[in-house]
Amino acid sequence: MYKPNKKMGKLIIENRSEIFRPSARTERTPASVTRDILKVIDTPGMISFAGGLPDDTLFPIQDLKNIFETSVSKKGPKLFQYADTQGHSDLRAWITERYYPGSSAEEILLTSGSQQALDLLSRYFIEEGSPILLERPSYLGAIQVFSSYAPLFIGINYTEEGPDIEELKYALTTSSERPKFFYCIPDFQNPSSYSYSLEIRNSLSKLLLENGVPILEDTAYRELYFQEQLPISLCEIGPEHTISIGTFSKTLAPGLRVGWIKAPKKILKDLIVQKQSMDLHSATLNQELVYGFVSSSKYEEHLSLIRKSYRRKSEHTFDCFRKNFGDSLPLQISKGGLFYWLEFPQEIDTDLLFQKCLEKGLATVPGSSFFVGKPERNHLRWNFSNASEEETKIGVERLFEVYREMS
Repeated sequence: MYKPNKKMGKLIIENRSEIFRPSARTERTPASVTRDILKVIDTPGMISFAGGLPDDTLFPIQDLKNIFETSVSKKGPKLFQYADTQGHSDLRAWITERYYPGSSAEEILLTSGSQQALDLLSRYFIEEGSPILLERPSYLGAIQVFSSYAPLFIGINYTEEGPDIEELKYALTTSSERPKFFYCIPDFQNPSSYSYSLEIRNSLSKLLLENGVPILEDTAYRELYFQEQLPISLCEIGPEHTISIGTFSKTLAPGLRVGWIKAPKKILKDLIVQKQSMDLHSATLNQELVYGFVSSSKYEEHLSLIRKSYRRKSEHTFDCFRKNFGDSLPLQISKGGLFYWLEFPQEIDTDLLFQKCLEKGLATVPGSSFFVGKPERNHLRWNFSNASEEETKIGVERLFEVYREMS
């Protein structure tokens, strides 16, 4: 309530709680369970498998330090000045050559990580009530961003080969209006770690093109294969209706906050304006560090190192689960990425299991966080890339102890 003060010519606020009134968008944005978990992982004795954290012992710190010193010496104040919103031209050219042959660097916009890319694309596409398609389960960070724009979520169930194409067809024919886009992670999906088969990639791309629905392809984990490379990307199959999102957070270091959007020029022009209004441009110095590293021979050596390390950790994690759980968890060894997607019996509520695990010094992520609509409550996401082998052994033992108590 506001009360006039005639003497002072001002309005007096009787209820001080009304001073700060958040927008509807702020109130719609759900808190991220992993961000909450990060607050408790420093608790003594706590072991975390919650966040999608790369192994920080593999960050090329000395190489980045050398690049920093060389770049500052050569370019000086330019690296600390305002810069072009679209981003480092040489880095954009490198991204184009490596991932989008035949495309132009003018189709690349550098962003502050792929999370900003998702927000920019949400700004561009989503109006309140707009239908959008996404995998079920899907990346919780994307769900968080999209939710703030109040879309109508249409989840498409996920199989080991990719989205259920028949279910996608049904969703396209029954939607009250044409969906704004289909968001997906075709390579070592977060959280399931599955990858689309070539057949699914071709069928999905063709179906969405026929229905006039663009694809938002998130390629965050594409480089993290343990054996053979993945099939052709959706952007390569259908560049005319696919927007590609990428990041160096998983292959280099998340603290650098360098990602990108690859989109047709007519769309990118609007995205550049949106980014300019958001933060003017991403950190120039960080882009220079990334370019200096990826354009050298050291990047391929680094990728080989992290693939071998993550494969070893994945195999160790799988062995720990088999030793403790036997065949009670239907688990396949991971072929890439950073996660295992654990499926418990229906009677195990992983929201409750998550709380009990915290009490025993174990942080995980309950599967309900990855679903739109009615959640499934018998899944758990397990990150294997950050913890040591000894921590993994102890962590799986703690999880099994809680599981036995709940069974």
